[in-house]
Amino acid sequence: MFYRFAALSFLVIGLSGCAIHPLPENVTGVDTPDIVRQIRCEAREAVIAEVKRWLAKKPDPISQRLLAKYEAEPESISEFNPNVFPPAYSAERIIVKLFYGAGVAYTFDLKMAEFNDINPTSVNLLRPSPPQPKFTLGLGAGALLDRSNERKFTATDTFGSLLKLNAAERQGRRYCTGFIVTENYVYPIAGKIGVAKVIHDFINLTLFESLSGDKGAPPAMTDDLTFTTTVSASVNPAVLFTPLGTALQVSDAALTASFKRSDVHEVVVGVAIDKSDAPDLAPVRSYLFSQRRFANGLTPTRPATVSGGLFIGNRVIGGGSASERLAVIANDQAKSQQVTIVPSP
Repeated sequence: MFYRFAALSFLVIGLSGCAIHPLPENVTGVDTPDIVRQIRCEAREAVIAEVKRWLAKKPDPISQRLLAKYEAEPESISEFNPNVFPPAYSAERIIVKLFYGAGVAYTFDLKMAEFNDINPTSVNLLRPSPPQPKFTLGLGAGALLDRSNERKFTATDTFGSLLKLNAAERQGRRYCTGFIVTENYVYPIAGKIGVAKVIHDFINLTLFESLSGDKGAPPAMTDDLTFTTTVSASVNPAVLFTPLGTALQVSDAALTASFKRSDVHEVVVGVAIDKSDAPDLAPVRSYLFSQRRFANGLTPTRPATVSGGLFIGNRVIGGGSASERLAVIANDQAKSQQVTIVPSP
């Protein structure tokens, strides 16, 4: 009789979905590479929107021609770079160069944990013949199954590389085709996380609010996003047995089974511009606030002048261009501020 009860216990464990190696796809249905792809493609979509928004505000014929082309042929925006403007458009070329090399770093810290608790609550014994009163046997057996995993890594891009992200086909499909999804309010990491707002605010703060680091450092900004989702379930199955024979046997049995899954997904999105990848910001800002730039819709009277490796930080490692490394450094600084103080005994 106990074998039937044990089988029921294992059935409950199976229904709880216990994973030996907890991963995001266990609950989101989306694996880690696709999570990264979704966020990179979201960043690409944001950069494209900023390019089109900037072109739409410019009344000159070249900007309007470029905007019409990108609207009619979306993939042609991969060709956008400072040189799409002729030399006479010196200010426009400087502004595009300023952000074309801007670095974006995504630092992921994905924590997954599962807890499965199986505990018999009661086992009633009965001797059918001669009739005996039923009595309860308290059992101390049980199973508490805990599994946890923490996955950390960093990916980097530049605004320019994001524009080219969808240019080449991989295995018969473009990189971002079919990977732009809406928000996922249960597991946000599997949907849009708001990268567009980060990029939009970074551009505006850099141009109009004198964004910079400490002591006049190059512009850098990070958003530290943390999404926590916990799901739980419990069951209380019971089994009633038909007494046979005269021996002492199980009359009925019950157990309590509970399952809990906790996911803490953290993404630090850093954006930065290193001086070696961009011109001096002072002439650009002077031009943007100058009324002369509206004189003919082309260039200001006095054009502005233009003035690879691995970073290993305390919490983040990443590389790429100077601006990508600077974005990784910004993420490392944001992560390094997460200090746990353990009191002495």
